[in-house]
Amino acid sequence: MKAPIINPVSSIPLQLPEIHILENGVTLYDLRLGSQEILKIEWLFDAGRWYETKQLAARLTAQLLKSGIAKYNADELADFYDFYGAKLKIYDDFDNVCIRLYCLTKHLSTLLPILSEMLLEPVFDEREIEQFCSRNKQTLKLELQKNDVLAYRIFTELLFGSQHPYGYNSIPEFYDNIRRDDLISHHKRCYTGNGCKIIVSGKTSDGILKLIEHYALQIPSGQENLIPEIPAFPSEIPFIFRQEAAKTSAQASLRIGCRMFDKKDPDFSSFYFVNTLLGGYFGARLMQNLREDKGYTYSIYSSMETMRHGGYFYIYTDVNTDIKEAALAEIYHELKRLQEEPVGEEEMSMLRNYSLGMFLNTVDGVFNVSSVIRELAEEGLPFDFFEEMVEKTNNITAEEVMVIANKYLNRENLCEVVVG
Repeated sequence: MKAPIINPVSSIPLQLPEIHILENGVTLYDLRLGSQEILKIEWLFDAGRWYETKQLAARLTAQLLKSGIAKYNADELADFYDFYGAKLKIYDDFDNVCIRLYCLTKHLSTLLPILSEMLLEPVFDEREIEQFCSRNKQTLKLELQKNDVLAYRIFTELLFGSQHPYGYNSIPEFYDNIRRDDLISHHKRCYTGNGCKIIVSGKTSDGILKLIEHYALQIPSGQENLIPEIPAFPSEIPFIFRQEAAKTSAQASLRIGCRMFDKKDPDFSSFYFVNTLLGGYFGARLMQNLREDKGYTYSIYSSMETMRHGGYFYIYTDVNTDIKEAALAEIYHELKRLQEEPVGEEEMSMLRNYSLGMFLNTVDGVFNVSSVIRELAEEGLPFDFFEEMVEKTNNITAEEVMVIANKYLNRENLCEVVVG
């Protein structure tokens, strides 16, 4: 038997949606793919931390949309979705809130009126708010005993500042100070048509789109989102920060990185490749060195986290406390290698193939395609961004890798946090 022919991936076309802008400002993306009678509908609102006027208001507003409506309390609302085999999830992040519904096509007309009321007229039940805050305070108490949680909180606060929406961390007092009126105010200001995008995917039709439009038009248009005054980033970031573990622990958590750019920056695609090479997948250099060769850790990765108005790069791992200095030395060694030694063609080729394979996976199936469309919509990116990533992956050179590493990964520009 002959092995199948392996063809290079020169391009990965992205199926584009039809876009409809409604009278109230809602942008509706219609992705007509799929053969099964299943739909995924996502409502995106500019209602994350960036838009809140009181800390934790964005998160509580999003998560307590499910606290009940006039017809159903929280438990009854959950039972309603379960009865029709629907799955409803709400995600809140720094910039956006995403309400995601999976359902059978035949049940959409039954589900939409209730979901629309949940989005537009949540009761924000006082008892549900109290229970949510109580649960999260207890969870927070447990989380603060973990070195990795402490390291992450310290690291992001140093990069962005303790008052910045990208940098502040939850504390019990925030939960104590939040009130129902804060949720109502945030909901009224941010859950509006001007700040709403709806992505519809699956086996859609003109009739389904018309039904969704009917309920989308009920969202009040509102004003352009008034963004509160955002604190400036810290002008100086400590190079080294050390903190003892919250409790006796044999392990130390390491975080090394810096504040970076969002995906709109012209260097993003190149840096994405460099990050993958360094620590973005299981076969990356950091993993080969610190896990496979030295046996210092079970896992070590690097990541480029992006938000709509910024981003950050960081390396993260946990090691035994007695080898933390040795582990740090090897991390900086790998950063220096990227700056001084051209990457061999075999390693470049392997990484290209891995990255292109991952890109192919992201557009395998209608719901994966809709996830790509959602991410582009969330961060205000053009649809050709995905193809630009593919093109850069195919064409980046070893020399460009060194240029990017020298531009962004100098040790004196990195913040190092060790807890433990």
